[in-house]
Amino acid sequence: MAKHEHATAELFDHVWQRGTYSGFSHNTRGESSTPFLEAFVEQVKALAVQARRVVELGAGSCDHAIRCAREGFPTTAVEYSSVAVAEARERVRHYAKLELEIVQADLCAFTAALAPDHLAGVYANSVFHFLTAEERRKQYRILGGALVKGGVLGISFKAHGDALERRGRVVEKSAAGALVEGEDGIRRLFVADVDQLAAEMRCEGYTITRAIHWSVPGYNIASESGVFVGILAAR
Repeated sequence: MAKHEHATAELFDHVWQRGTYSGFSHNTRGESSTPFLEAFVEQVKALAVQARRVVELGAGSCDHAIRCAREGFPTTAVEYSSVAVAEARERVRHYAKLELEIVQADLCAFTAALAPDHLAGVYANSVFHFLTAEERRKQYRILGGALVKGGVLGISFKAHGDALERRGRVVEKSAAGALVEGEDGIRRLFVADVDQLAAEMRCEGYTITRAIHWSVPGYNIASESGVFVGILAAR
């Protein structure tokens, strides 16, 4: 795990410990459904495979992992923060016969140990924004090996115009968008040109199936909207 990746994971853990992160999507329309999540579920269901096993990386509150499991996908949710994991495990107790495993682990360490050709889908909602282009491409290569042929990769990012972008400090500009450091110390890529990110996936052998833009009112800040862009790709 790269030094800055570990530092970012620790920052996310700290905001979970302070109780300032867990409610970002709660009581918003993005809690259990977004256009991106719906499209991901639809594409995984369309695969002609016997076991549609799904992994969510950086699952946080695990709302979307729970949704995938309720759709009948055997699901693994991976989250670094022990606080987030404990809260999610408590919530899952209220669901009967949910095939969901919640794993506390570093994202990169977890993906490095994945077995080949066994996943129908990999999903990461607003997580890869703290990786560099090189680190993203490395993860795409690793995940490509774990996905079955035609398996679905769903990766979303914060997008230009998001409430947090306006409150942060721009530390770097790239062709894809601005890298902004927020008040929580976390540096996030706010995507202005999704084609730049789609090109990274294409370079690693994926076929882009859809790019989806959406917003969630009140996602981070009650009076403003969280703005996102997601890319769905097939192995």
